[in-house]
Amino acid sequence: MRKNITFMLIVVLVLAILSAGMVAAQDEGESRYVGFVPPALTSPFHVAMVEGATARAEELGWELEVQAPASEGDFAAFVTTVEQLLELGVESISINPIGTDSAITAVLAANEREVPILAHNFITPFTEGAVNTYIGYDQWGGAAALAAHTCELIAGKYDSTVEETTGKVFILEGIDSIFSRRRTQGFEAGLAATCPNVEVVGSQSAEWLRTTGQEVAAIALQQNPDIDVFYGNSDEMAIGAALAAQDLGLVINEDFFAVGIDGNQPTLDLLADGEFSATLGVDPFRMGVAVIDTMAAVFAGEETPEILLTPSVVVTPDNLDAYLAGELWTEPVPGFPEFDNGEPTVPEDDMG
Repeated sequence: MRKNITFMLIVVLVLAILSAGMVAAQDEGESRYVGFVPPALTSPFHVAMVEGATARAEELGWELEVQAPASEGDFAAFVTTVEQLLELGVESISINPIGTDSAITAVLAANEREVPILAHNFITPFTEGAVNTYIGYDQWGGAAALAAHTCELIAGKYDSTVEETTGKVFILEGIDSIFSRRRTQGFEAGLAATCPNVEVVGSQSAEWLRTTGQEVAAIALQQNPDIDVFYGNSDEMAIGAALAAQDLGLVINEDFFAVGIDGNQPTLDLLADGEFSATLGVDPFRMGVAVIDTMAAVFAGEETPEILLTPSVVVTPDNLDAYLAGELWTEPVPGFPEFDNGEPTVPEDDMG
């Protein structure tokens, strides 16, 4: 009799353990309905980030609702898009803001509904509203690193040293915002620190677009036919500039260089074919994955950092294969916020 009772107790205990394990497994794989708002889907960068977020959400069994304005400059549509997703009942939302005022309105709307909100590709805390985590890379530092490599390209062209070489650079800026300012100022700081005799002969907005970059560069080459480097705040604008120069018979990586920021797949393809010079790879696909992983941490009640810094690396033909294989990606870490103040993101005391 005692043996039977003991046996029954063991069975009950085992069933209880199995049941608890099943509940834990169900909680771990709990379906979520979440939102993702790029500033637009006109750039391969934002498309790649959506692809990364979508892939990770599918792995978790989540439903990811992606909505975006038609153009990056439509700030009113950005707010409306966020409000629509909140009305649909998303349990969390991540936004990539361009206009600060519109972003604050969106954040406050999420706060009012007590919906956790993240900001991706953006590490500048808002003056109002509560954001769980800002996720992105150091634009200033990345642009400065790209500038240092640009100095090496120019020095190689003229068989000189980076300290002594002269040269001409034209900058294609994005729509005026913290993004374009940080990427321009960081690049200029990198040039000044590495090749001080290289001159920036012009800087103009190309609105993040390849076609506009081509138009702007064509005019720039009429005024300065011996431009050595076109630097784009985004790859797409730099690609447009390269096309304009090639239309005039100039040979890329011989007569001129084209460098940009993003590390988009079209850029990497051109880099592999010798039709581009270098890009700051920020791996938008994996950044999208990081967004969903951070949402999962928030849902699990884990403490997430205010700033989650994702890596960036200068990608050249020499390390392209390693970048494509994901070997240059490092796990995101807590980082410093980025401010629109004309200063490096990382304080000088913390550098090195």
